[in-house]
Amino acid sequence: MRFALSIAAVLILAPIVSAQEPKGSPFPRRVLFVQIGGYLYLNPLTHAAPGGPDRVRAVAERFAAGFRTPTAKGNEQLFVLSDTLVTDARLPTKDALAKTIAGFCSTTRPHDRVVIYLGVHAVEKDGRAFVVPVDGDPDAPETLLPVADVYAKLKDLHAAQKIVVWDVCRHNPERVRGRRDPGPMTPVLFKALTTPPEGVQALVACSPGEHSLEYSAPRGPAGIFAGSAYLDALRHAAADTAAKATPGDAIPIEELHKSACQSVAALGKQTPVLVGTAPKQPAAYDPKVAPAKRFELPAAPKGTADTKAILDELALPPLFEGDAGAIELLPFSEALLKGYASDVSADDALKNGDKYPLRVATLRALQAVRDTWPLTAKEPKGVTPLTAPIVDRTKRAISDAQLPLAQAITRLESELEGLLAVAKHRAKETKRWQAHYDYTLAELRLRLVVLNEYNVLLARVRTETLPDLPAGATGWRLCPAEKLTSRREVRAMFDAAQEGFNKLAADPITRTRRGACSRSGRVRSCRGYAGSRSFRRK
Repeated sequence: MRFALSIAAVLILAPIVSAQEPKGSPFPRRVLFVQIGGYLYLNPLTHAAPGGPDRVRAVAERFAAGFRTPTAKGNEQLFVLSDTLVTDARLPTKDALAKTIAGFCSTTRPHDRVVIYLGVHAVEKDGRAFVVPVDGDPDAPETLLPVADVYAKLKDLHAAQKIVVWDVCRHNPERVRGRRDPGPMTPVLFKALTTPPEGVQALVACSPGEHSLEYSAPRGPAGIFAGSAYLDALRHAAADTAAKATPGDAIPIEELHKSACQSVAALGKQTPVLVGTAPKQPAAYDPKVAPAKRFELPAAPKGTADTKAILDELALPPLFEGDAGAIELLPFSEALLKGYASDVSADDALKNGDKYPLRVATLRALQAVRDTWPLTAKEPKGVTPLTAPIVDRTKRAISDAQLPLAQAITRLESELEGLLAVAKHRAKETKRWQAHYDYTLAELRLRLVVLNEYNVLLARVRTETLPDLPAGATGWRLCPAEKLTSRREVRAMFDAAQEGFNKLAADPITRTRRGACSRSGRVRSCRGYAGSRSFRRK
C-alpha cells in the first residue's frame, strides 16, 4: 500500500517541486547528470519507452529535485550532458566528458554538496577500468576515459559532500541486442569503482556477475520512467527525503541506498553497493555566499557538408527499434575524407545506369531497405505478446504478418543478387563508392538474416511449436536469443555479413569514417550480434 501511495504522491507533487523553487534559502546542492544513449560500438542505453519521446531531461529534473537542487533562474545547478536530448543534445566524447567533469568541479563552492550521476557503459581493459564515451571503442583504450581520471578530479574537489553514482553494466532483457554487449559487472571493474579516494562516496548500481537492469516500460514500486530501474529507485528514494531536508543537512546517502536496494531487489538479481566516506571537515553552509557559477557544456562539433552527404546517402532505419545512435553528431577526419569526395551526385548516377551500374545497384538496395523497415510497422496487434492458448484468430494474424514479410524477403534477395552481379565493377569505382558498396552488401545480408529469423518464429506460432508453459504462465513474449534458428543458407549469410563489417573495420580509412561507413554503428560490433529472437514464457 505504501508503494502505491508513494507513486501517487510523486506523480502529483514532483511537477510542483521542479516547477517552482521551495521557499527559503536555496540548498547548496549541485547535480551533474550524464546519460549516453546512442553508442557507436555498444548497445544503446534505454532512455525512452518504445516509440516514445526521450525522457532524459525529465528524469534528470526529477532526480535533481529529490536532492533539492536549485533550478531557478540565476541559480540553476543542474547540468545534463546527453546525446539523446530533444533540444540541446551534446556529444559525450572522451574530451567532452573530461571537460564537463572538470568544469563542474572548478565551479563548485566549498560548502556545496554535489552528485555526479553517470548512466554509461563502463569496461575493463588490460586490468584498468574505463568509462566508454559515445564513440569509444572498447578495444582501443586511448578512446576511453579512465575511471581513475574521474576519481582524481573528485579527490581534488573541495566540497562539503561528494557523491558519484555509477549506473553501469546496463542491460535491458526486453531489447534485442543489435551491437556488442559489455556484459555483467566484472571483479576488476567493481574493484575500481568501489575504491574511491578519501572523502568521496560512491554508489555502484550492481555487484560482480550482475547487471544494472533496464526496462522499456516503467516497472516496480518506483517505476515512472522507462530506463534504469536503479536510477528510478534512487530518484524515488531521494524524493521521499526531500520534504524534511534543510539547507545545512548532508545528503542522507545511507538512507537513499537502503531504499534503492529494496526497490531493485523486487525486480531481479541486482545488488547495489555504497562505499566511501564523506569529507572529515566539511565547510559550513553559508547562505550569504553567491550561487555557484554555471559553466558551458562542450558544444557538439559541426560536421562538413560532405559528411552530411555521405550520411544521407547511407541513411537507414535502425535494425531494431531504439537502436539509432548519434552518428550524425560524431566528428570526422576531414583530411581522410578528402579521398572520398563526391564526383557525381546520387541523382545523376541513377540517371546514368549504364555508366554507373555499381552505384545504381547500391542506391537501389539502400532504398529497398528503407521501404521494408521498420518491422514493427508491419507487425499486427496480437502477434506479441501471445496469450495462451493459440487460437485461430491468432494464427490468422500471424499469417497476415507473414505475407508482407515474405514480400520484403523476396525484394531484398533480388537486390542482393543485383549487388553481387555488379561486383566486377568495384575495382574501377572511387573509394567513396567502394566503401558504400561494401557497407550496403553487409547491411543487406544482415537485414535478410533478421527477416528470415522473424519468419521462422512466426511459423512456430502457427504450428504451435512453442516452449511449454509452467504453472502460472499466461503466454509467451518475443525475447532476444543468442543463436540463429534459420536454415544453413541464412547462417552462412550472417557469416558473410559479419565478414563484410569486419573488413570495413580493419581498414584504417573506413574505420576512421566509421559513422559514414556504418549508419547503424555495427562496424567492429557485428560479431556480438546473434540476429535472433525467440518466444519465451511470460
